[in-house]
Amino acid sequence: RSLRLLDMRVIAVIGDVIVLGVLTVAGFTMHETLSDVPRLLVTVISFLVAWAWIAPWFGVYRDEVLADPKRIWRVLLAWVAAAPFGAVLRAFLLGLTVSPIFVVVMTVVTGAGLIVWREVLALRFGSRSTPAV
Repeated sequence: RSLRLLDMRVIAVIGDVIVLGVLTVAGFTMHETLSDVPRLLVTVISFLVAWAWIAPWFGVYRDEVLADPKRIWRVLLAWVAAAPFGAVLRAFLLGLTVSPIFVVVMTVVTGAGLIVWREVLALRFGSRSTPAV
């Protein structure tokens, strides 16, 4: 049974949330700050809010982007725009300054995670949900 594009959108949103959450938890684990749950939650929520606000502007949930691995670049472009916004929101909520290195690392690591995840989604389900041309 083929996966419909609406189902792909739901899976994409859930997967994006999981990737952002898991990679943030991994970062906290690497820095041995996983016990700071309020800061972890603010970080995850800040980047999820940024992604939810920015991603649709780049069309990352459009049918043709979800189903075509060649259009994955839109996901990376959206993340490059969303990550600084998430970092600023996080800094504001925590009363911190924005660390440029944090923005760069968050952008690169999470961007790579999003690209890999979306590539798997498009390769696994994309050709099944779009009609042959």
